[in-house]
Amino acid sequence: YSLVVAIDFGTTSSGYAFSFSNDPESIHMMRKWEGGDPGVAHQKTPTSLLLSPDGTFHSFGYTARDYYHDLDPKEARDWLYFEKFKMKIHSSSDLTMKTELEAVNGKKVQALEVFAHALRFFRLQAVQELKDQCPALSEKDSIRWVITVPAIWKQPAKQFMREAAYLAGLVAPQNPEQLLIALEPEAASIYCRKLRLNQLTDLSCRPLANGLGRSTGDRYIVADCGGGTVDLTVHQIEQPQGTLKELYKASGGPYVAVGVDLAFEKLLCQIFGEDFISTFKAKRPAAWVDLTIAFEARKRTAAPHRTNPLNISLPFSFIDFYRKHRGHNVETALKRSSVNLVKWSSQGMLRMSSEAMNELFQPTITQIIRHIEVCLGGPVGGAGSPKRGRREIRASMQFGDTEIKVAAMDVRTSKTVRANIDFLSN
Repeated sequence: YSLVVAIDFGTTSSGYAFSFSNDPESIHMMRKWEGGDPGVAHQKTPTSLLLSPDGTFHSFGYTARDYYHDLDPKEARDWLYFEKFKMKIHSSSDLTMKTELEAVNGKKVQALEVFAHALRFFRLQAVQELKDQCPALSEKDSIRWVITVPAIWKQPAKQFMREAAYLAGLVAPQNPEQLLIALEPEAASIYCRKLRLNQLTDLSCRPLANGLGRSTGDRYIVADCGGGTVDLTVHQIEQPQGTLKELYKASGGPYVAVGVDLAFEKLLCQIFGEDFISTFKAKRPAAWVDLTIAFEARKRTAAPHRTNPLNISLPFSFIDFYRKHRGHNVETALKRSSVNLVKWSSQGMLRMSSEAMNELFQPTITQIIRHIEVCLGGPVGGAGSPKRGRREIRASMQFGDTEIKVAAMDVRTSKTVRANIDFLSN
């Protein structure tokens, strides 16, 4: 194959990248996306799919989200809008090729068709970009396709993704080797071997054995914190060949950014009532999407040391629908609720204190830390001494716009490691 095209099919956002076989180190990100939130550069697009009322493909990504957002509320009830649907495949215990996914309006579509629509969209986008550069490109024979999946996915889910790729026309079922299903954290781990020293800071001040700052026997954990899963790999560098030895199989769990969204929804249920939120989602699906977009924008500005409150705009239809449904306004609901850290702003916004926002993050962060502790306890101590090998770590994570700042300390050795992970840089 003359080039490789890899699709990162994410829970929250998705994208693709490609490289030519004669220059594999030169990785080309997909074209910047139009639309989205002002002031933010996008090298991915939301994993949002919009189907017309008759079930045909309409749009994907920002185009789908914005078009659905602008539909008349009555008209929106007939359109099929899907978002963050990737993890439904993992959570389905009896996954088959006939498993169905529920759109925001409650209507159901076969999951295989939903995933095929998304993969077909990326195939057409990638091929068009490549043909603009190489008009003579033969799509059928020259492209090796790669789709990344979470490490925690079971075999039926991986096979499901392969079948969706066949249906989307990425490759023919007769040429299965042309499609590679790769584990997300393993791909990330291999990439981390190529990081430069200034991208991986070790504060222990250990003398450098080579230009990369990593030597024989070095072990490292890659924590791939995505929208749907957190996957971890533990590898050791073997010399002189420089290969990677797996110390702990790729593992993970659903402790994710979506968990923060679910915590926010739970908070809304606590304030306004679970029955109301359920009815609002069913009767005003487009307005519910508006509310989740507003929360996503504020969630990205949250930080552990932030002291000032965060304002989250409530759609007018939410305020109006609540008054008609309950007979009193949202301000009254907030005063009557047991939630003290969320107030009502006269500008029509929920005013969340920094403590309230941090509480939404805590369950997810705690689960991530616990899983890292399990990984540290496994390979370090050996099979016969799990207690001796187990280490306690203290970690803090600061979620910025496109960056996560992580600091972790091993309390046994007092070794501290810090890292800045910026998703928009190489």
